[in-house]
Amino acid sequence: MAAALAGCGNGTTAKAPKAETGIFISSGDCASTGKLSIDQCGQVIDAAVALHQNRAPSYKSLSACAAAEGPDRCARGVDGKYQPNVQAFLVVFGKPPSAIPLYATSDGSLAFKGLDKQKFGLNDDGSNFSESAATLAHQNARVSKKS
Repeated sequence: MAAALAGCGNGTTAKAPKAETGIFISSGDCASTGKLSIDQCGQVIDAAVALHQNRAPSYKSLSACAAAEGPDRCARGVDGKYQPNVQAFLVVFGKPPSAIPLYATSDGSLAFKGLDKQKFGLNDDGSNFSESAATLAHQNARVSKKS
């Protein structure tokens, strides 16, 4: 019977609706939406920080990091190497919720970039920026244009 049913249908699968996303700078900022509790926001942001520690690029010196990431955008990690500073978090309000770390762009755009260099722009469709994250994106763009 299963073999007979396997041939049924038109070969297309229904796509699940895309989960809503938001860009925030803290768990309190995330929780202010009312979509997740502060504890839930804290848990997904903690997971994003762990992802950052494991997967973000690392550099042997502050000058090498600054050359790649921009001035004043790096910090020394516990391993003694330098990594870009996490600036914000892309929170996915899915089931379960999740988050990824975001970093400043160095091209003067009103955006953040993910670990894979994908840009999340203030004026793009998709993610909703919190007021705090939008302000930070504007500050980053001004700093990048001066460099």
